[in-house]
Order: sequence, then structure tokens, then C-alpha cells
Amino acid sequence: MQARVARYEVPPDRCDDAVKAFLDSAREIADMDGFGQGYILVDSETGIALSLTLWESQAAFETSATKAALARRRAVDAVDGEVEWVQTFDVVARFGD
Repeated sequence: MQARVARYEVPPDRCDDAVKAFLDSAREIADMDGFGQGYILVDSETGIALSLTLWESQAAFETSATKAALARRRAVDAVDGEVEWVQTFDVVARFGD
């Protein structure tokens, strides 16, 4: 399993709008083959947001890269935000439900 984590900075007063924009983009991502789960995390005081997507295989992860980049850009542009960084991880353990 592979994970993609992205960090964004959005104006704190636009966090609710950012969540809506991220969810609109996330619908496209969730329909892709090999998508597992996704999460959006927001600190509305600082305007820092994270997205985390989990992919069932390396192939699905790689196939999703371009579409995911476009979706990220569309979401942050809608709220005058910035993509600060994107990092990939191997998922090596799972805990909890």
C-alpha cells in the first residue's frame, strides 16, 4: 500500500471553502482504480491543511499522480491557497479500526 500526503496553506478564513474544494476534487480521486481511502485534515486557526490518500498498489499510486496533482491545484486555486509540499510513503503498518 502507498500513501500520498500533501500539505497546503490557505487563508484561515477560507478553511470551510477549502474543505468544500478539496472534497470536490476528492470525488474524482476516489473514483480511480486502486484508491483505498482518503482524509482531509484542517487547522482552521493557522490555515494549514493536509490531504492523505491511500492506494492499494504501486501501479495505482503511479497512475493517479497526474490526476491527483491537477485536483490539488484546482482545490487550492479555488481558495487562493498554496500547495506547500507533497510526499509519498510506503504504508508499513496499520493500527486501530
